[in-house]
Amino acid sequence: MTDEKKIEILYDHYKDTFENQKSYLQKRNYYTWICLGLIATLSFQMANPDESSVISTELIKKNIGDIKIDFSYINNVLTFTLLWVVIMYYQINFLIEKIYKYIQEIEGKLTKEMKPFEISREGKTYLDHYPWLSEVVHKIYSIGFPVTLICVSVIKWITEKKQLVEPFSNGHFWFDTLFLFGIVLTSLLYLTNRHFNDFKKQKKK
Repeated sequence: MTDEKKIEILYDHYKDTFENQKSYLQKRNYYTWICLGLIATLSFQMANPDESSVISTELIKKNIGDIKIDFSYINNVLTFTLLWVVIMYYQINFLIEKIYKYIQEIEGKLTKEMKPFEISREGKTYLDHYPWLSEVVHKIYSIGFPVTLICVSVIKWITEKKQLVEPFSNGHFWFDTLFLFGIVLTSLLYLTNRHFNDFKKQKKK
């Protein structure tokens, strides 16, 4: 294989990889908006439990029919949905970081083949030199959002516990406890991984 053909194949792979990365970034934005919507819904439910129950009943009556559904079931579904979306959100975040590192490796190979030209815009530059606005957005995604999820989960658990007469004998409360614990645990694991990796980067420097 000639050097020109090798560079052509490598560069095509580089472009395809970055196109895939853009689709993952769009997915992250999608999961972020779903999470924000669920957080807003759960926050309203915590602040206005009676109104939330009335609104849910009216929505069910309008879209399904005159069916009575215990609001606790709806609450469980919302909490589980948040847990599921949070897991997907963290998975896509890890994948995005992994692919940026892979793009950096491809850039290194292209630079080696095309000396003295250097290709580093999407990988090395992204990882080493965030513009200040990108840095702020990155911190929101990787630190601010997980911390917010932890706080919302803890507040929801405390609020729900106070609203019930005998919370620990209530099956719905235990389901919510499990789902909320899952959100807190996955968020802490994500933050720990991020902090550990950032610490390793600083140590290498």
